[in-house]
Amino acid sequence: MINPESHQVEGEARRTLSRAEYERFLPMVRRIAMRAARRAPRHVQVADLVSCGWLGLMEATQRAHTKMSPEEFEAYASYRIRGAMLDYLRSLDSSVRSVRHASRHLTRAIKKLTQSHGRPPSEGEIAESLGLDEENYQALLVRIAEAGMARLELMDFDQDEIESQAPSADEEIARRELLSAMVAAIEDLPERFQLVLALYYQEGCTLREVGAVLGVGESMVSRLHTEAIHRLRAAIGRE
Repeated sequence: MINPESHQVEGEARRTLSRAEYERFLPMVRRIAMRAARRAPRHVQVADLVSCGWLGLMEATQRAHTKMSPEEFEAYASYRIRGAMLDYLRSLDSSVRSVRHASRHLTRAIKKLTQSHGRPPSEGEIAESLGLDEENYQALLVRIAEAGMARLELMDFDQDEIESQAPSADEEIARRELLSAMVAAIEDLPERFQLVLALYYQEGCTLREVGAVLGVGESMVSRLHTEAIHRLRAAIGRE
């Protein structure tokens, strides 16, 4: 296995990035950025992650020496690109990181309750497992929604950033498997959560319009949507 730090050699000739390499690494930078964006808060733009990725690639080019094989450099560059994006995400406001932690904790709680009860847990059971009363549980759902951490993973793609080239066979198989798992998970949701997702994603209704159908306020719909997404994440193993 390559030790990335072993290639930070001082005093040796450094690599330079050719035009051909630039074009070759462009899809990789964007692919890594897309993957990072799927797990980042909504306000994080793919373009920002791509910019950070290019900085990581430039750093890899400056620090790597000419004796590295193309395969070694690609692995090292990938490490630096990911590192640059992670550094950027870690630099975000600490409150965002706190909500992200709460979002993951919520997903894990739902998963654990589902496994122990053999059925989807009630909202009261989820709140109790988190050590919260109903009011604070609802407030938590609001915080998570406002931070942009309530969304369907399969719908997170920024179409402007997706490469025109077709995905690999493995990537396509993985995507189809995830889609099948998502469909099955939606079918297992309590009816009102299914209705919220159907109206919001399939019918393209706004939260206010969904609320009008359900006879509840927009804030209530937002909370239902947030809980539905975390139930799905728990079901398909995504935190």
